[in-house]
Amino acid sequence: MGCRAPPSASVATMQADIPSVICVLILDSDGQRICCKYFTDDFPTLSEQQAFEKKVFDKSSRTNAKTEAEITVFDNLVTVYKNSSDAWFFVVSGQHENELILVNVLTALTEALTTTLRQLDKRTMLDNYESLLLTVDELIDGGMILETDASSIANRVGMKAATSEPAAAAAEPSSSFSFTFSSAKESFARSLLR
Repeated sequence: MGCRAPPSASVATMQADIPSVICVLILDSDGQRICCKYFTDDFPTLSEQQAFEKKVFDKSSRTNAKTEAEITVFDNLVTVYKNSSDAWFFVVSGQHENELILVNVLTALTEALTTTLRQLDKRTMLDNYESLLLTVDELIDGGMILETDASSIANRVGMKAATSEPAAAAAEPSSSFSFTFSSAKESFARSLLR
């Protein structure tokens, strides 16, 4: 009879072999959040998350990462980032992850968003926040990379948006996320004009 590892050891080994991401950050040109999604408890509080985001933005904002993704390592984390118009895109993972896989994830994110939204600027992403979140969710789930084919991600986001439109139209307009978000934007704009 052969010696077998306990089932828990094989599951842990398998999970260690699956590429994973700590967080996906999308920041504006001032380093403020557009969309941030954390998949681990490495930064459990909002203040720790914002401090990390500031550190990442300060380190990367001095570079010109418009055409190709840039890679940096600090605090034992690998950060792959790219700039587009007035938004910065970051994929952060542990030091053990393959940088080429992370670059592929970042490229899939930006290409899927470009396909879905037509342009990658802060205003468009905020106006289509639901599609932005769906894109990130189709790319990564619980920190594990699900898909890196941008066209597949964009197609799934498009299908989900199309199937949710009839339900949203049938629902009461005030319960819609888009309606609520639009109302908040209008109220904020009115308060600034006073």
